[in-house]
Amino acid sequence: MIVNIVLKDNDNLQYDNKVKFLIVIPAHNEELFIQRILKSIVEQNYPVELFNIIVVADNCTDNTATIASGENIEVLIRKNTKDYGKGHAIKYALDNSDNYDYDALFIIDADSVINKNGLASLNRQILNGKRIIQCNNAVANPGDSWFTQLMNVARTIGNEIQEPAKEKLGLSSHLMGNGMCFKREIIEKYGWSAFSVGEDWEYYAIVINEGERIAFAQDVRVFHQESTSLKQATPQRMRWSSGRFAVLKQYGLGLFWRGLIERNLLKLDASLPLIFPNPSLAMEFTVLGLIPSLFFFVTDGDVFWVVLFAILAIFQMLLFMSGVFYTRNKLRSFLSIFIAPLFLVWKMIIDILSIVGVGRKKWVRTNRHL
Repeated sequence: MIVNIVLKDNDNLQYDNKVKFLIVIPAHNEELFIQRILKSIVEQNYPVELFNIIVVADNCTDNTATIASGENIEVLIRKNTKDYGKGHAIKYALDNSDNYDYDALFIIDADSVINKNGLASLNRQILNGKRIIQCNNAVANPGDSWFTQLMNVARTIGNEIQEPAKEKLGLSSHLMGNGMCFKREIIEKYGWSAFSVGEDWEYYAIVINEGERIAFAQDVRVFHQESTSLKQATPQRMRWSSGRFAVLKQYGLGLFWRGLIERNLLKLDASLPLIFPNPSLAMEFTVLGLIPSLFFFVTDGDVFWVVLFAILAIFQMLLFMSGVFYTRNKLRSFLSIFIAPLFLVWKMIIDILSIVGVGRKKWVRTNRHL
């Protein structure tokens, strides 16, 4: 927060709209949402002749392809039950994009919407020299349940506090799988080789290893449809968590040591999201540390560990309250904290299963509703 207050944005220049976008929408059984995302893109405050849309109907068994067919929209039907997942769908789109003249690739999920000035803002970022851009990844349905409210606070902490601060410091954001933009030269140089269930973390590690920086576009807001319950969210979170731990094993520690050896702050900082706990896991560790420290305090009078873990818990609570401050419905956001213990138990189970590799082999669709 201090960084965001002290350092101001320095990109106030205006640019003509001239970047040609190829927009890829991976879609697996998304008949419920595909029309909404297409409408969101077509209605952009950006010249329609400067973007093309490819929908990859990936192993669909519903009407996604039929609904998506329309003017200025190409629908690729992919049938491959052996190679499942978004990474394969993206590669399929790129392999079939030779006929398109484009300057930048933009990947957005089928269950999302983008603010009307999104492409214009990406145009400005690219013309200002950015090569890889991660958009503000927000929740479209924060008021649906206690779970969506809690996730909205978590997303807000990243979108409004952490990522903007890193951008102002010249550090790298991380790829979030949704709302990712790449200059064509990036795709031509590195190709697309991320096919794990955590394809976003995998590609993030690949490009960071090569010395690239991922810019964060706070004003390009992509709103995704969040799961409304623990049951709905479990397959998705299992996939995300398992993919992240797999990338940690393959790339994380190596990236950390490379950053140390090269004295490269960008690589060193970029390795931390892979190595150190996410906010929920950090709180789990804090609680697990606080419980035995209380036992030692009662038996031995040792207050050091109690104070240490209590301070860590307070700092994490303050971070949560900072996120609440940035949300629209502050009261509901604050009240969601009382359900956090249930969420933490659920997330701990997810993380334990993910560490041992559960959910790493097969992509499972997350059920959602409008």
